[in-house]
Amino acid sequence: MKHIGYIGNAHINEHDESVFQQMREHGCETLYTENSRGRKRPQWEAFINDLHEGDCAVLLSFDNAFFNFHDMIFFVKFCRKTGIRIVSIGDGLDTHDELFPESKTVNTLDLVCRVFSKRDRNAHDDLEAELYSNTYSDRKLKRYKLVINMYKAGYGIKEIMERTGYRSKSNLYRILHLYDVQMEYPSMSRAANAVAVARV
Repeated sequence: MKHIGYIGNAHINEHDESVFQQMREHGCETLYTENSRGRKRPQWEAFINDLHEGDCAVLLSFDNAFFNFHDMIFFVKFCRKTGIRIVSIGDGLDTHDELFPESKTVNTLDLVCRVFSKRDRNAHDDLEAELYSNTYSDRKLKRYKLVINMYKAGYGIKEIMERTGYRSKSNLYRILHLYDVQMEYPSMSRAANAVAVARV
């Protein structure tokens, strides 16, 4: 298990050594620090790509790491689905409930969700914003990626349709089949359909 840290640049002083010391004290072997001021965050993408099952994602705080509520929820679901532990130092949160004995994960997440709901009620999700950038082919691939990532993170079909703009379930199933994504319901999977056809 690796402890991998991320620091966004929105709320810290780049020269505040105490911030980096906090991350090291929580076992960070690798630390990604964002230098970009725009909506694209290359260090965040590298941080996500470096996380694997059993790792620990260490954040300075949820407020520092996420632009909006949707980003936060997507990340939490992604980590839960892939077995990644989350530690947020500033929020006193540890999804294994080993650190910060004075607080429980469920209570802390509830508080953070309420804060984000008020602060970013009308904010756009980064992934949604990227759907409308670059060329048509790029947008198409990003849209496919969003469908797959949301499905793997546990989002429902209806919510995926709302977030991606697809109007029919068949489009989503076609994309998931195209990339051989394991479907939640056997009747929707390519393998199950093939068996059904063979029986007929």
